[in-house]
Amino acid sequence: MNEAAVPQNNRPSLLHALKHADWLTPERIRLWATCFSIAWLFLLLVDAWAHSSQGLMDDKGEHIGRDFINYWAGAKLAVDGRAAEAYDLDAFHKFQQSLVGDTSEWKMYSYPPVLMLLTLPLAFLPFIPGLLIWSGLGIAACARLLKAETGWPVWPSVAVAAIAPPAALWNLMAGQNGYFTAAFFAGGLALLPRKPVAAGILLGLLCYKPHMGLLIPVALLAGRHWRCFFSAAATVICLFLGSWAAMGWDAWMGFLHQMAVQGAILKIALWHRLPTIYAALKVLGFPEVAAYAAQILSALCAACFVFVIWKSKAAEKIKSAALLFAAFLATPYAWDYDMIVLTFAILWLVQDGQRGRFMPWEKFTWLTVMLLPTPLMGMSQFLGFQPAPFVLWLALLLAARRARAATP
Repeated sequence: MNEAAVPQNNRPSLLHALKHADWLTPERIRLWATCFSIAWLFLLLVDAWAHSSQGLMDDKGEHIGRDFINYWAGAKLAVDGRAAEAYDLDAFHKFQQSLVGDTSEWKMYSYPPVLMLLTLPLAFLPFIPGLLIWSGLGIAACARLLKAETGWPVWPSVAVAAIAPPAALWNLMAGQNGYFTAAFFAGGLALLPRKPVAAGILLGLLCYKPHMGLLIPVALLAGRHWRCFFSAAATVICLFLGSWAAMGWDAWMGFLHQMAVQGAILKIALWHRLPTIYAALKVLGFPEVAAYAAQILSALCAACFVFVIWKSKAAEKIKSAALLFAAFLATPYAWDYDMIVLTFAILWLVQDGQRGRFMPWEKFTWLTVMLLPTPLMGMSQFLGFQPAPFVLWLALLLAARRARAATP
């Protein structure tokens, strides 16, 4: 039949294709995930080669694993009884130079002393083995959680799912902690219905990155998860006291003093890599006061959504997914590699959709969320628009719609 003879109204429109995304099949997702994983591993090898011309650095002083040197050097200072030096910018830089060379680029230890306590074993490892173990343990933790949530075999499906998200590329290149953030946050939420005390311990461990857990108390209080709430609070208190005892009060005072420096750095950050309302408005050229005001409003609105959803009788996985989306809408400071945790939010919503039905715009929005770290967010530095928080708000609204539809 001549194509021109086919009635135009029988053809699915582009709008219909995006609205229902019937083309987004499990087979295609597995194929794309495999291709992404292969591409990321190739890029990581190229990146490692490019950053080893001067031993552990390139000729500009940028390290293999970029930010991993912070965790490695911080752990060594803690073991030496010099934890407070991690928060002295000049002293920390000189210490890094003494470890890897005089051309080492400037870095800043931006985490509370709790993280030094959690990463102490790194101090006893050489740099490269430490980086490999750090990255490998993070991948293994997320792969284990994926297996528990899906029943997939460990290889290749779980391994691919842990490596394929674009956020994973940034995390592995930067030697960052996104896998551990995902394991603690999503792992705690996954355990919540069955083992609330263990869930609270995992959520409490997230205090090494407190800005990512701002809405956790809101969710637990709204859902009346008292055992988890007190378990998380006890974990935070124990980590604080343990780090105080091990690192000294000077380290905590140094961290509190350095928070002002971190706030100044946020003003000149790589905004195209921050999926927050604050960063989006800064990309658009809004003044500081307006960007922070919008961020506060976003946080308050996100907290209200979390409270209402967690107080409802919606399925636990819908509530958990909503909280993960909202976490990025409540903080002005989050990075693309932190978005690994959203893999679990989308997984839980897909599982809920498979048990019932997918609602309009859901599948396309979830795919867009997964692709945000690259290239969609990266384009903002050329287009002058950061789409991430607006897509995440759409994802939260769709999760709220699903929660409302699923509530008896």
